[in-house]
Amino acid sequence: MTASASDPAPAVIATTLGTPQVVPVPSNPVNWYANDSTFPYLPNAQGTTNITFWVDGANYRSTGQSLDTMGPINPTKAVLGSGTSGSFDGNGAWLSSAQRDPNNSAGVIYGFYHAEDHVFADGSYGEWNSTGLATSTDDGVTWTKKGKIIGIPKPSAHTSGGVEANSVIYDKVNKRWLAIGHGVGFASTDPNAAPGTWKGWNQGTFSTPMPAASASPKLQALPGLSTNMATNSITWNTYLNRYVMVWQAWGDTTGVHITTSADGVHWDPSKVLFGTDSSKQINYAQIIGVSSSQSGQDAMLVYEQWPPTTGRNRDMIERPIHFSTTGS
Repeated sequence: MTASASDPAPAVIATTLGTPQVVPVPSNPVNWYANDSTFPYLPNAQGTTNITFWVDGANYRSTGQSLDTMGPINPTKAVLGSGTSGSFDGNGAWLSSAQRDPNNSAGVIYGFYHAEDHVFADGSYGEWNSTGLATSTDDGVTWTKKGKIIGIPKPSAHTSGGVEANSVIYDKVNKRWLAIGHGVGFASTDPNAAPGTWKGWNQGTFSTPMPAASASPKLQALPGLSTNMATNSITWNTYLNRYVMVWQAWGDTTGVHITTSADGVHWDPSKVLFGTDSSKQINYAQIIGVSSSQSGQDAMLVYEQWPPTTGRNRDMIERPIHFSTTGS
């Protein structure tokens, strides 16, 4: 990664999408949903095959040469699941991003997960969301939870809310981890992305400590982004020499937007990447290249779609995506 905030955007970034194909998901406890989140995909430690995870509150692992040739889940039980009841991840852990730190020679995989807590003091049901960190030293076969990295205090009365990140990526140029959730940015300069080292974006800088002590921390959307973003996923594109984000707006299950950034902080105006008619709904779009955090001129756009073509609740769809530029 060699870009900086001062690098100009290419005059025009064009995308071409190929024919949608249904990904054959290996049989696993998440099979009915395909996936209920964006998910990690990355080469194994030897670079001989690829690892992916099937995600819906618990996480299952399989390997294969490509996303559509993944073998049976291995191990046969969840590799990452819920914490104890009443904890920040007591009702599920959705592993949404994972990558090896380019500066870490020990081979640690850093995994970032959406966490849910449904236990409230008034005894009624709610959903409180935050982001947790887990690490693995054996290619995702086992994980060690490190704790909550992004979140705000849970209220006593049931509700839905919280503060979280949808996608996390390592910024090699500035030697920091970057995370974005619902348009708000977070960063940690700690190589291990440890809890207590994260700060949220406010007034032009990463300055609000995370997890926050206040239920109403001062947080703002990153330049060019909006808090109207429901889901997002980030990849570093080696062809464009820029970060690429695909995202969907709150309440919109028919359209996917795309934007790029030189530094992961200042984002270009978004445009619609593609849309579907009202007979189909889509969610959890992401771009996968050599991994879910790095892509090139040719990659795959992956998303969930329903109604399904099979007996599942939804299908996982992959479409070739080709990037090109014009101008100077």
